[in-house]
Amino acid sequence: MTSESFASRSPGITIGSLGLLTLAVASAMMLWGDPLSTSLAGATLLYAAVVTVVTLPPAIVTALLVFRTNLLGRTALQVMLIVWLFLPVYVHIAGWRDLFGPQGWLEVPNPFQPSTNLIDGVTGVIWLHALAAFPWVVFLTGVAFARGPASLEDDARLEASPWSVLGNVTLRRSWDAVLVAVVWIVITMFGEMSIASVCNVRTYSEVVFTGIPLGLTTTESGLTLGPGAILMIGLVVLAAWLAETVRPRGQEVETNRPAPLPLQRGRTAWSLLIWGIFLFALAPPLVGLIYKVGITINQVDGQFVRGWSPWKAIQLTLSSVTVYRRELIWSLLLAGTVSLVTTLFALLLADIASRGKWLARGVALLCGVLFALPGPIVGLAIAWGTNRPWLAWMAPLVDRTIFAPSLAIVTITLPLVTFFYWHAMPSQRQLRELASLDGSSWLRTWWKVILPASWPMIVAGLLIGFVLAANDVAASVLVLPAGIDTISRRIFGLLHFGGEDNVAGILLLNLGVVAVLAIAIRLLATWRSRSDFRDSLP
Repeated sequence: MTSESFASRSPGITIGSLGLLTLAVASAMMLWGDPLSTSLAGATLLYAAVVTVVTLPPAIVTALLVFRTNLLGRTALQVMLIVWLFLPVYVHIAGWRDLFGPQGWLEVPNPFQPSTNLIDGVTGVIWLHALAAFPWVVFLTGVAFARGPASLEDDARLEASPWSVLGNVTLRRSWDAVLVAVVWIVITMFGEMSIASVCNVRTYSEVVFTGIPLGLTTTESGLTLGPGAILMIGLVVLAAWLAETVRPRGQEVETNRPAPLPLQRGRTAWSLLIWGIFLFALAPPLVGLIYKVGITINQVDGQFVRGWSPWKAIQLTLSSVTVYRRELIWSLLLAGTVSLVTTLFALLLADIASRGKWLARGVALLCGVLFALPGPIVGLAIAWGTNRPWLAWMAPLVDRTIFAPSLAIVTITLPLVTFFYWHAMPSQRQLRELASLDGSSWLRTWWKVILPASWPMIVAGLLIGFVLAANDVAASVLVLPAGIDTISRRIFGLLHFGGEDNVAGILLLNLGVVAVLAIAIRLLATWRSRSDFRDSLP
């Protein structure tokens, strides 16, 4: 996202358009919606608004400092941000509840609802969603802050302080990124049901999810088709705007990036603040999991005494591979299949998008539609669509293979990986033009030029698809065939029963694997080839 891409957009017009869309959807829900659908949609939107208020201010400050200043440990913070991005939501759920939740180490009552726990109910939903949204808001706004013409900030630095430059130039030039972050939060709140389900809070997607396993249709669960369609249309329009906003603008992307701004005397204090935010968000779930996996209860003089054993923590974490071997194998097979399919189609879509303005808009619209669909709705649609009489020949494929869950998860991974390739491989168009001048065909250009020159980015996208697929619960949980279970689905089910020590063990192992993959993704995404792309031309 660059400022040139939005120079013609007025903040007032954009905000007004989004406001009118919200008003139109709300009015339609009030006129044609049933009471349950309307109340659930309104409650979910209210939770999204609170999460936005809680998340946005600290995330914007963090993005400005991490991406645009000489903060101490800036590179390490960016690595931690990537790990945080790909951290499964159930790690946040289990870690915080093991520490502060029911039967946690430091169980804290909810000051607003004395009968519940702090990491439960509405407060749990808001806090856990804020933790999950925070790294994405930092990333989306930070990427925008780090791009753009360096000349504007260089000129401003001659007459203003670094903070004045950040506020009046960097932030003001990238106002659109803040709106993108807000839309991102709203869409993910309507699509994610894991947190609401564990915290016993009713949202639209959570009611859809809980009704299906009970054998209820949408009508039987109190939901009707019309309000759901209205809601989906609104989410699709929002996501289409988001996709159009963040899509690359080809030649408008400026290669001269502004240098980090010096914080001077306040550098140490601001560095401590940002490091404190990261540690405050990431340390408690890690401590909670470590505590839970090593907890021991011994009987001394007729009384039960709680203790902690490092040997048990290590043994239980390592043995979880054996305990959940079957689920891990299915998860690896499913995530590997989805990542391969996603990579092939994402590369094709990114290539199509780089061939013209209208093709780019079409790809952005497709990605927006896929991103807008809530996971339970995707699973419900696939289950309904594959259960038609004229598709009876597909029954063995649906009931005995990973076809249905793979199809569901691809709707989650494809838009994100497509945008990654679209942004990470901006030189494809120039490479194709140079190759075509030498008479190279499309297939030969890809095989001999683009793939060898861009293999680090391609592998990074493959790993992104793998991590996203392995972490998914919402889209695939309703279409997993009997006898096939994934580790994420198993953990999600066990979390409803308090998250015992064996669950903490597999979560710690999961956290370690995600951290390694996230670091690998960052290294591959920032890979710089020593040879020029033109040297690869046949």
